[in-house]
Amino acid sequence: MARKSKKIDESIDLSRKKVKEFDIDTNIKVAYKTGKILYGRSQVLKQIRQSPFKMIIIANNCPKELETQIKYYNTLIENSVFIHTYKGSSWDLGLAMGKPYMISVIGINDFGDSDLLSLKTKRN
Repeated sequence: MARKSKKIDESIDLSRKKVKEFDIDTNIKVAYKTGKILYGRSQVLKQIRQSPFKMIIIANNCPKELETQIKYYNTLIENSVFIHTYKGSSWDLGLAMGKPYMISVIGINDFGDSDLLSLKTKRN
């Protein structure tokens, strides 16, 4: 007597499948390794005046003076730059880049192999 074979699609429970979440720390590290990133107050402020970035990431505890200065420069640029506020502190942002010190602001010129551009589309 032959058995009826179940379809494979019916036997898989898709409700228990994990949804892949976006990990910003990993993507920042990948962009640092494969793309072009500037970090630090003086470097980012100097570069934003000359030629704008594709994205700026600001730490949660970034000084308000620096944050308002970056936003002011952003309003003066023809094509404004997307500014993302990182959920962690400047220590966390430094560790995400693989540095043992605080980093309060990151300017991204080239994303490299990272998927940081999806942050811009998620917010809109």
